[in-house]
Amino acid sequence: MAGVYEIANSEGLRLVAYRCFAGKWTCGWGETDGVGATTRWTKVYADQRFCDSLTERVEAVRALCTNEPTENELSAMVSLTYNIGVDGFRRSTVLRQHNAGNRQAAARAFALWNKARNRNTGQLEVVPGLTARRAREAALYLTPDDAEQAEAMPQVVEAESSLARSPIGAGGVATIGLGAATGASTIADTVNEASGALAAIKGSVQQLADFIGVPPAMLLALALIGIGVAVMRQRQRQRSEGWA
Repeated sequence: MAGVYEIANSEGLRLVAYRCFAGKWTCGWGETDGVGATTRWTKVYADQRFCDSLTERVEAVRALCTNEPTENELSAMVSLTYNIGVDGFRRSTVLRQHNAGNRQAAARAFALWNKARNRNTGQLEVVPGLTARRAREAALYLTPDDAEQAEAMPQVVEAESSLARSPIGAGGVATIGLGAATGASTIADTVNEASGALAAIKGSVQQLADFIGVPPAMLLALALIGIGVAVMRQRQRQRSEGWA
């Protein structure tokens, strides 16, 4: 199973206990159960623990998958589970999207598990090693088991889409436009005729408007513009970090 190589390559073998980035005492092939500061193992024992852990993870992942995984999908998810634990995998977006049959979303979700709390600072940080491992696992997850089943590689690839064509970006622009274009009288009429959830909001808007001395209609317009700007900035930040 390709996942065995990925786990072994990522974890490495250490026969003397050490504290990982997050402060967890670790020994062997990334084992933590029953490991303390004075733990020392032989290679034979470390290998046996590795085999036992792999068997447990494979059984756990299979049991949680309602959508039968291919060998490479299973390998990738076992590698993830070996690192984050069965409980972590059980609540993961990877599992949820895999069981939903959304393989692309499941593959992207591996990247969500790339942070750990620095044992020295207590701060949650993106760990380069985890980011690289998640990328390898995601690639393995999407790799067909049989080379003959793989699609021919396209040699004409579309350029990345512009932010202007992004549905989220377009929504932000539309929200800004709505806030800017909607007249104060139109908003006021909408608020006055509101019922249900909007009516409940009306009182809060009126109180805030009275407090800061701004008409409710203007306050709503400014809120729409602010939300639109926030959406656009968030979308630009995502694109600058390489997100779709």
